[in-house]
Amino acid sequence: MGYALDEDKTKAALVASGIISEKLLDELEKTALVQEAIGDHYDISEIRGGKLAVKQRKSSGNSNKRDNLNALLMAIDTEMNGPIVNQRPGMAEGEQGPIPESKGDRQTRMALTDMLSDGAISELAKPGLRGDAMAGMPKEQRLNRAVGYGMKLNNGYDHLTGSRLTMGLDGGHIFPHNNYPTLSTADFNIAPENKYVNRAKGDREGAALISSLTNSFKKKFGPASKAGPVSYSAMPNLWNIGRGFD
Repeated sequence: MGYALDEDKTKAALVASGIISEKLLDELEKTALVQEAIGDHYDISEIRGGKLAVKQRKSSGNSNKRDNLNALLMAIDTEMNGPIVNQRPGMAEGEQGPIPESKGDRQTRMALTDMLSDGAISELAKPGLRGDAMAGMPKEQRLNRAVGYGMKLNNGYDHLTGSRLTMGLDGGHIFPHNNYPTLSTADFNIAPENKYVNRAKGDREGAALISSLTNSFKKKFGPASKAGPVSYSAMPNLWNIGRGFD
């Protein structure tokens, strides 16, 4: 007959017996949360003082993988028909007031806040920044940007299009940098974005953006692997614009 392990009692017993200190146990638990949040995209290592360093992983190839193709299709759909993910920032549907933060999200946010080294904070804060924007940025803002970026990675999907955050990512602007320079460093305006979507977007908006995203999709899917033009709706296991996965 098996017995369920009481995690809290086990931790208390380990600390009480001197096998591990409460501080080290807390750091190990927070490190595990950081790894879970950003470990798909960053290598994580411990440095002096118990803080964590991060290094972005390089990605190459895989441009025809389904997640990349769906990211392009979902970006086209979002531009044509509005965000796929229901967007009411800070508001729950039918409610007045902020959406309560879940216990899991709160623990992850605290882990990122407590465990990231200064270098890691800068690494996670820099996506989407231009020029010397980082140099004049107060540490508190860098930390907020870094933690926010880590939390978006932890969600695992683009917060507008709903596409999975896999493969290579860039720091994407919702409102293009050159077109809206005053919003370039705004925290809300930057989020992890599929690199093929980001590079097709550039400073484009509206019809020009749809055309660029469509051309990027065709280059990665069309003539190289299909004979002749194929409508989006005929492609198996891909997002259908206006209909989703059906």
